[in-house]
Amino acid sequence: MAAQDWTYNRLQATLKKGEFQPLYLLYGEENFLADRAKDEIIAAIVPEGMRDFNLNLFDGNDCDVARVRDALETLPMMAPMRLVVLVNAHELKDKEWDVLQPLIDSPPDGVAFVCSATKIDKRKRFWKRFLEVGVALECKRPYDNQIPDWIGFLADRHRVKFGSEAAAALQQVVGSNLSDLDGEIRKIAIYCGGQASKNGTAGAVVTASVDDVMKVASRVRLESVFDFADAVGRNDRVRALYCLANLLDQGQNEIGILALVARHVRILRAIIDGLKEGLSGAKLAARAGVSPYFIRDYAEQAKVWSPKKIETTLEALFDTDRALKTSSVGSHIWLENFILRVCL
Repeated sequence: MAAQDWTYNRLQATLKKGEFQPLYLLYGEENFLADRAKDEIIAAIVPEGMRDFNLNLFDGNDCDVARVRDALETLPMMAPMRLVVLVNAHELKDKEWDVLQPLIDSPPDGVAFVCSATKIDKRKRFWKRFLEVGVALECKRPYDNQIPDWIGFLADRHRVKFGSEAAAALQQVVGSNLSDLDGEIRKIAIYCGGQASKNGTAGAVVTASVDDVMKVASRVRLESVFDFADAVGRNDRVRALYCLANLLDQGQNEIGILALVARHVRILRAIIDGLKEGLSGAKLAARAGVSPYFIRDYAEQAKVWSPKKIETTLEALFDTDRALKTSSVGSHIWLENFILRVCL
C-alpha cells in the first residue's frame, strides 16, 4: 500500500474496526500528529491493563537493537496482539536495520511494529518495505491556510474560544507547529480561568482576547524570524547567520526555518503591494493575512525590501528547500549558501 493512500482519518477508521496491520510507519516533521497516531495505535491494539505484558517502547536515540528484535520475536501474552514501538527510528544505523530486516520482510504473527521517524530515505530497503506493505502515514506540517481550523480544534480540547483576531495573533506568534500551538493554547486557557485545562475535566468555555494571547504566548520565534528577515533585507550576512543560529537553537529544524522565512517574505510582498494600493490598518492586514496587531512592524520592515529582493529570496528559498530534501550534503551548508546567495 502506497504511503500517500493513508490519511489520519483512514488510520482512525481502521483502528476502530479492529483492522490491525503488522507494520506502521509514522514519518514527517509534525510530531504532534505522529504522537497522536502512535497513541491511538497503542490504545486500539493493547488494552491498558495488558500493556505491562504486551507493549514494548524503544527510542532510536538510545536502544539496543537486539532487544528490539527479541521483542518482535516474542509472542503476545494472554492477548491476541503484542505491540513494539520504536520512536526516533531514523536514528538507527543501516547495520542495525540489517538486524531487524528479516522481521520486517516477514513479520511474526500476533506482533505489530510501529516506527516513528522525522525523516526517511525512501531508497533504503527497510523504509521501502514499510511504504510498500505497511500502513505509512506522512505527518506533514499543515499549510498556513489550515492553521485556523487546527486552532479551533485545539481550542475546543482546552475549553477556550478565540475570536478571529486573537486566532490570527496566535498563529503569527507561534507559527504552524501543532505541538507548540497546543502548548500555548493550554497556557492561555489556564491564564483565562480555564481550570478544565489543569485537571483534564470538562468545564466552562473561556474566551481569549488578542491581549491575552500577547501576554501569554511566547514571541521568541516570531521576533527571531523578524530579525532574520530584517538582516536579509539589509544584506547583512553576519547578522543573518547569527539569527539563523538562534532559530536553530530554538529547536526549529532546517526545513521548518525555510517555511517560516518563506511565509514571512510572502507577507512582506503582500504588504508592499497593499501599500502601493494605498491600503492601511485592518485592510492591509487582511490583504497580508496577518493580525492587525503586527501590521505596523511588517510595514516598517517592508521599507527595506525591494520587489526584486522579494522574488530573488523566494527563488533561493525554493531551491534550498529542494536541496535539503534531496541532497546528502550537510543541511548547514545549504542554509549558509542561501544566506550568501540572498545577502549580496
